[in-house]
Amino acid sequence: MLSSLNQKPNFFTSVCVTSAWADTFSSEQDLLNPGAHTLASPTWKKFKSELDRLSQSIYDKFLRMRAEEVVQGYEDEGYFPSYVGLDDAEKAWRHQHTRGLVRNLYIAEPRVFSNATKKQAKLIIRLLDRLAVSNENDALFEVLEGALDLDAKSMQVLAKQLHRTTLESIVASIEVLQRRATAVQQLRHVMNEHYREVRETPDLQKVIENNTWLFGPRYETIGAEEDTFAKVARRMRDEVMARTSLSMDDVDDEEDLPGARRQVDLFLARKFPSTDSLGNKVYRCIVVEIKRPAISLNKKHLRQLEDYADIIKRQPEFKSEKMHFELILLGRQISSADTIIPSRLNNLIARSDPGLVADDPRMKLYVMNWYTLLDGFELTHGFMLDNLKLKRDDYTAASKDDLVAELQAEH
Repeated sequence: MLSSLNQKPNFFTSVCVTSAWADTFSSEQDLLNPGAHTLASPTWKKFKSELDRLSQSIYDKFLRMRAEEVVQGYEDEGYFPSYVGLDDAEKAWRHQHTRGLVRNLYIAEPRVFSNATKKQAKLIIRLLDRLAVSNENDALFEVLEGALDLDAKSMQVLAKQLHRTTLESIVASIEVLQRRATAVQQLRHVMNEHYREVRETPDLQKVIENNTWLFGPRYETIGAEEDTFAKVARRMRDEVMARTSLSMDDVDDEEDLPGARRQVDLFLARKFPSTDSLGNKVYRCIVVEIKRPAISLNKKHLRQLEDYADIIKRQPEFKSEKMHFELILLGRQISSADTIIPSRLNNLIARSDPGLVADDPRMKLYVMNWYTLLDGFELTHGFMLDNLKLKRDDYTAASKDDLVAELQAEH
């Protein structure tokens, strides 16, 4: 007997069954063989139904595996959009959303992609991506329903996937935004009320490591620590720091000095593969110097950053054209008496790169304060935050330890 499964793309199956039942098989019963087993036999009909279910389950399993292989191939070939301009969190769920949609569409009707050229497949994927996150989900479903000759079950699965993935993406985005908005509120309270008590290590270190999105979308994830680079970077930084000591010039308020002397600055260094503005593969080397909250940033700290940049430029192992550096100086506030840092920031304000104070080939220097980072998040996501009408909690009664413990979780 022929099976309709043999008409499926890239799937070929043959089933052989042996049984004593077939020893008395006949195409039809007649007077000479009234007890012959035929295709009209209840036994055959029941068996054929079970066999069809088994064959279909094998095909379904094959199709799921095949769909995953095809989608992974599309991903490796660059068929999916790159989502330029979106932050990493939104890129991730948009990519997974479209990936799931293409996978389920392939399962529902493999011929859509099996007969498509490279250009056609890329066009289909990108159109699906655009439509699936628009207000036209129902229209997309109607187009697919009218264009594809699918059975009721396949259309039901596809419809459910279209509605579910969109809702899941929205819910996931809202959850991430809510968690991060809460973290911003908590960190603002810590900087306002507990800045004399909070310690760089271990308090703020884990906060930063688990929430690098605080620095902006391009720092969404800055990778795991790379031991060799981190050790060399720390050694050079310590050489710069040893030249200066803490003094009254480093604080705006005299009562902040004792607390500042009890703390240490926080230093993070990361090196990870990335791409430059032209799409070329490079190593991004991120170095973050976080001054203790009691210290006010001034020209002395800016010179430390510049000295550090000069040392890096002179190191043979860091002269590769494929290594791009971003040195970031972060503090609670810029000193009210300092004029150099504000002047540098104003000179480069047209670059629309918050905190930028120097821009050399392969080397950028930034000076940032916590409040600029926190305000930047709220301004960037202001529309969503306003529409969600997130409740601002009162952290007056919360202790420093409780707030820090919550902030150290990944948001």
